[in-house]
Amino acid sequence: MTGVLRKATLLTVAGLFVASAAFAGVPSPGNSTIPGCIPLVGSNLGLRDTTTGNVTIVVRDLANNPIAGASVVLDFSGLADIAICSDQLDLNALTNCAAKTTRKFTDALGQVSFTVLGGSAGSASSLVNGAKVYANGVLLGSPTASAYDLDGAGGVSINDLSSWLFDLGTLTAYGRSDYDCDGSVGINDLSLWLSVFGAGNSLESCAIACP
Repeated sequence: MTGVLRKATLLTVAGLFVASAAFAGVPSPGNSTIPGCIPLVGSNLGLRDTTTGNVTIVVRDLANNPIAGASVVLDFSGLADIAICSDQLDLNALTNCAAKTTRKFTDALGQVSFTVLGGSAGSASSLVNGAKVYANGVLLGSPTASAYDLDGAGGVSINDLSSWLFDLGTLTAYGRSDYDCDGSVGINDLSLWLSVFGAGNSLESCAIACP
């Protein structure tokens, strides 16, 4: 009987190791870190507005270990009023215009940073939490996609202020105008827009946009 129990124990332990190995490297939404908002920004003299637009994602597995080399995709396909630039001015970013996605890979610590170039495309229509973040095909979450260049032309300019004020007046939580990530459009968002406008780091819109 002791021999049978020993074999059963060994089989159980072996099964646990196999299960652990199977789950190792599988991204965990609960353990991974994603931003609540992804701000789409412009550029100036060919340089991305990383001051405003930089966001970092950390991919971890079910054991809370970082996953190196994970494919992280930011998906904006469900947002009719958001456009990303076909050229992200980032040699590490792979843009798929047809799918309206941009992809990068995590480093040894499971981290990857994006500065997404883009703006709004037409009238506001998408609400908060409309973007999607995937890691190795696993959905990590749905952050809000905001855009400082609301008319999609001439970079962040005074014309965009008119669009933002219109969004505010509708009393609707349009994601493109929610810069502080609080789930609504309010006066603090205006303050953030004015800061970006004044900084002058997003003076250029997309040369070619993926609508």
